[in-house]
Amino acid sequence: MPLNTDLLKKLTPFISLVLFGIAAYSVHHQIANYGWSNLWVDLLATPSQTLEAMFFMSVFGYITLSFCEWIAIRYTNEKINYRLILLGSFLSNAISHNVGASPITGGAIRYRFYSEWGLSNGAIAKVTLFGTLSYFLAAFTLLVIAYLFQAGSVPVESAIAQNTIHLLLVIGIVFIVCWIGISFFSGKEFRVSSFAISPPKPALALQQIVMGAIDLSIAAIVFYIPLLNFMDISFSEFLVYYVVAQLFGLISQVPGGIGVFESSFMFLAGDRFPPEQLLSALIIYRIVYYIIPLIFAGLLIAGYETKSHRFVYTLKLHYLFKLIYLATPKIFSVLLLLGGCILLASGATPGIQERLDWLQFFIPLPLIEFSHLINSLVGLGMIFLSRAVSIKLDSAYYATIILLCIGMVASLAKGWDFEEASILGLMLVTFVPARKHFYRKSALLQLEIPFSQFLIGAAIVGLSTWLGFFSYKDVAYSNELWWQFSLDRTGDASRFLRSLFVISVVCGGVLIYRLLSKTTIDLTLPTKEDLDIATKIVHDSNTTDHHLVLTGDKYILWSETKKSFLMFGVTNKFWIAMGDPVGDPTEFESLVWRFREEADKVAAQVAFYEIGIQQIPLYLDLGLSLIKLGQQALIPLNSFGLEGKKRQNFRSAINKYQREGFSFEIVYSHQVEAILPNLKRISDAWLEEKNAKEKRFSLGFFNEEYLRHCELAVVKKDGEIYAFCNLWALNNRRQISIDLMRYLPGTPNGIMEYLNISLALWAKEQGFTYFCLGMAPLSGLENHELAPLWHKVGNTIFRNGSDFYNFEGVYFYKDKFNPEWQPVYLAAPPGLQTASALLAATTLISGGVKGIFSK
Repeated sequence: MPLNTDLLKKLTPFISLVLFGIAAYSVHHQIANYGWSNLWVDLLATPSQTLEAMFFMSVFGYITLSFCEWIAIRYTNEKINYRLILLGSFLSNAISHNVGASPITGGAIRYRFYSEWGLSNGAIAKVTLFGTLSYFLAAFTLLVIAYLFQAGSVPVESAIAQNTIHLLLVIGIVFIVCWIGISFFSGKEFRVSSFAISPPKPALALQQIVMGAIDLSIAAIVFYIPLLNFMDISFSEFLVYYVVAQLFGLISQVPGGIGVFESSFMFLAGDRFPPEQLLSALIIYRIVYYIIPLIFAGLLIAGYETKSHRFVYTLKLHYLFKLIYLATPKIFSVLLLLGGCILLASGATPGIQERLDWLQFFIPLPLIEFSHLINSLVGLGMIFLSRAVSIKLDSAYYATIILLCIGMVASLAKGWDFEEASILGLMLVTFVPARKHFYRKSALLQLEIPFSQFLIGAAIVGLSTWLGFFSYKDVAYSNELWWQFSLDRTGDASRFLRSLFVISVVCGGVLIYRLLSKTTIDLTLPTKEDLDIATKIVHDSNTTDHHLVLTGDKYILWSETKKSFLMFGVTNKFWIAMGDPVGDPTEFESLVWRFREEADKVAAQVAFYEIGIQQIPLYLDLGLSLIKLGQQALIPLNSFGLEGKKRQNFRSAINKYQREGFSFEIVYSHQVEAILPNLKRISDAWLEEKNAKEKRFSLGFFNEEYLRHCELAVVKKDGEIYAFCNLWALNNRRQISIDLMRYLPGTPNGIMEYLNISLALWAKEQGFTYFCLGMAPLSGLENHELAPLWHKVGNTIFRNGSDFYNFEGVYFYKDKFNPEWQPVYLAAPPGLQTASALLAATTLISGGVKGIFSK
């Protein structure tokens, strides 16, 4: 009968749930045999330090199992993300440990998850078989090593036990030698029907044995820890008993080896220990290494299967999952901050004397002292890193993993603080799979730290310092304290002082570095080739504002086809686009989103400065809000002239300057080179008279390369240029506008008005539709008692801000040309971020914060 693959796929999600149910029933049966009352008595009687140590080693053991699984998957020549390996390994081992029949139950769990994650059925079978072989190889390796450490003698009185151990040793040695020999000398493939398997390469076989031995050793340590409370036995002797009992439990195929493992261990070692205490240790071992992981695995499976099925969407739970997923960096940021607090507080308080007394037998005092310093620095580093993690820097991801690993080791080495090491271990296990959240490219030392984050860090360091002085207020201060090394209370105070000094030096060093350094961004200003392409695009556009790209002071973001672009400037927190996108309108949406994505990679916000009304829906879709910056004056040239009473002033200006011998001329771009020295002289004189500096970004500035791209309008007298402005003109003759306007000091008043009137008349003759006079800032804002706050503030500045800029004068001058006024906006993130974006744009225009308050 053919296999119904569709039915199998539908039933696959239930495999893990059914096996978990079987495992749970087996555990219930185990506990029922022991007795629930005895279980609670044993747990309550166990010292908390023992339970903490067992729990920590169990976590470490299951992580080690994931590396064994990773080696097995490498053997199949297929690839899968490590975070998935970590999950799949934990679930399969946590359940198979309790159910028994590991190749079957573990293989079923692996099939449930690995098949969904991209591994083939053959690869899953190989991983399961490889893992089973790894266990036996590791067990036999440890048995041989432990027996050698015992000098070939294990103190068991039963001849049957001795013969059994000797038999297992012979089998183990033969098995290990054969496996290594096959890996070195045989590449022959073994085939059963369509399933084929070949020996691993020698290096992989050695990794298989070593990693398996480490894993089994850790599992043995979990059991060895509670036995230390009431016995004195070497670890090598204990390891012989443990490995033999494990082998019998595995061979029996009884669920979890329940009963078989316990009876085998008690048979081998029972004469050396009180049976009641030995049984108590076995129960605690079962709970910590088997039952608690099983419960956690059940929760993970339930969560995974829940997330994968339709009723999640029916209950709208997917919104909750999505919210948690999106908030992952923020969650880890808070956890790092809390973790840093714990480590700094630990470094500022005395260690547990019993642990220190025990620790000195294994770790020399200088290493304990060094670990104390390192642990405090790791805490400080975690506080600094919390900001980088919250904004998803890729370098923060790797730095966090390194700090957590160092912190775990330092916590154990400074005072055997299992509590701290366990917390850091849990953070590490949950943090490692979150790699894809950290995609922004940036250097940690170039990270901008907000003032609020600085205050939080300072408060934490300050509180930990106070806690340290409070904890050691009974210790009299002396200069000798700095150089005292011991494990008593005075030594604790000395370690606190030294840690405080190192933390102060590090904080001061970071602060000085940040004050003396400047953040850099890997962006490149446009080349001449880029500007040539941009020139063609802006000449074919519908507005003249985009000619600002020719100044060369802004970055360009091209569309994929290079038919469209955005020009933008950069500050520490914002990427600010100057105007709307220009080019092919069908590319604008993808272009602005890519602009947002590129800025997001460096944790910057985006804003769009001096935009029109045409593309407003795009900016609203980006989640930006709008504020009105002012109005742009467009003179409709078809109705412009010097006729009529209203144009009397224009006629007077023209006549006045013509009588004085001034004339208006157009200088075409190929003629500009010859007059550049004269233009430079005029520009420098104008800036000196105005006591002003060149503005940028939204305004043109004197730049010879920029002017070579433009036509100029000049006012001459006796062949000498007295005033000039450069022109932006469109090929479709829809619009022409002016940018840079300069004149020689001492020329008669009104020379620029003469130039503008003459230019408008000339543009009308050339067939242009509009002549743009530029923007009148803060004009056109609503003057109503219910108007938004920005309009009220803007109107106040418009009327009373003449000390900074003649807002009203600019508006009334342009308004006498009877223009059509078009609104101009800033699109920026909502709330206070809008004001920040406006300040950032003003900074770009003025060339710095200082320039905002100068002309």
